[in-house]
Amino acid sequence: MLDTPRTLHAARFSAREGRWIPTTNCSRGVREPLPTWIRLVSWNVDFQTKNAKKRLMAALLCIQREVFRCQTPNQRPNPCCILLQEVSVGAFTMILTNEWVQRYFVVVPTSTDQWPANATYGTVTLVSRTVPVSNAFTIEFGNSSMMRNAIFVDVKLGVPALPHAPRLSDGIVTVRIANTHLESLPRGAAARPMQLRLISEALQEYDLHAGVVAGDMNAIGPSDITIAEDVGLMDAWQHGDDDEEGFTWGYQPRERYPPARLDKVLFTTRGGFEVEEPERFGVGARAESGDWISDHYGLITTLHIVREDEGMEM
Repeated sequence: MLDTPRTLHAARFSAREGRWIPTTNCSRGVREPLPTWIRLVSWNVDFQTKNAKKRLMAALLCIQREVFRCQTPNQRPNPCCILLQEVSVGAFTMILTNEWVQRYFVVVPTSTDQWPANATYGTVTLVSRTVPVSNAFTIEFGNSSMMRNAIFVDVKLGVPALPHAPRLSDGIVTVRIANTHLESLPRGAAARPMQLRLISEALQEYDLHAGVVAGDMNAIGPSDITIAEDVGLMDAWQHGDDDEEGFTWGYQPRERYPPARLDKVLFTTRGGFEVEEPERFGVGARAESGDWISDHYGLITTLHIVREDEGMEM
């Protein structure tokens, strides 16, 4: 059904079986210590420009080498979640056959059949295997004429223990991470607020410690300025929509619309975690074919779990 969660299954690659197999939810038996932070990478990889397969391969290599400094496929990345938008149907298999992805990530979804019906591109989330995934689902937007959705993964992180404490952590918490591509163009302005509201409601469920959404928010008009605040989310970018240092689209190449900050990282307002201000990557990045890897820049940030008593005077 539209506008309601539909369960997905994360999958990992089995070298022994030579195929991707569903993972079991880690709700029970999580081993400590768990990471107390996670890197979040978001990138709209542009389904429309030619050479989609080569550009997606180049995007994954850029993330591997430039973002995580893993110069070979044998190097493990930091705890992370990679959120890709506009992965084309024809290029999707480039993710599943990538050696670095096979070694170190679980993937949601593992088939384009899990995207909205008739979609020719969609969202894909990769979570490093060092971060347990306890749940995954999608919400398909009923008001979308562009087959848009959001993919959610629930991951387990640790609460930092006090210095010199005998415990590995002060508990385990659930963080929900959403990956989305909101409705495009000026004609999509009326649809975007409801789409983001559905995401926000899912991120604010009572048993979650933290919620964050990243992706292409298509923030191109005056009505987009306040939609995050209107649904109870905060923007990790602190310098406003007019600061060109935050612009993520409109340069590769120049477009008929002016450059703008289309891509964002938003998070829930409850305490107990912090989200760093995002930085851009992929600026000027080209594939071997000479094409821009994407018309969007990517964003990278880090979410930290913090103790509720941090900063309190003793």
